Amino acid sequence: MSPSSPDQFASVVAHDLRETEHLIDATGARLAELLTHAFHGRKGAGLAAAAGQKAFVSAARALHILTEARGELVHAHGHAERDARRLGLNHSLLIPGETKPGDGKTTGRSPAGRLATV
Repeated sequence: MSPSSPDQFASVVAHDLRETEHLIDATGARLAELLTHAFHGRKGAGLAAAAGQKAFVSAARALHILTEARGELVHAHGHAERDARRLGLNHSLLIPGETKPGDGKTTGRSPAGRLATV
């Protein structure tokens, strides 16, 4: 899509950022599942502790790097949102608003688990 106005441009970028964040989250969750299965499955498969150790280390490093990349993308999103507000751009033309910390909006969902006690 070729944006024809500043608002459309801001909306395209906001949409892409949101989609990329979701993809990174899904990838991180899948990588964590892979590590979980590898750690739990090794013993059941009768493999020695050293089996696959280098692969475990590399996968864990990948998860760490992905987590850092996710944080950088969150920072980029925040900078883009501040710029859009400063410029008076409507960056929500393509997607419904997603609540952000401190925006005063709620999703209607309450925190669960350990987050409910924070």
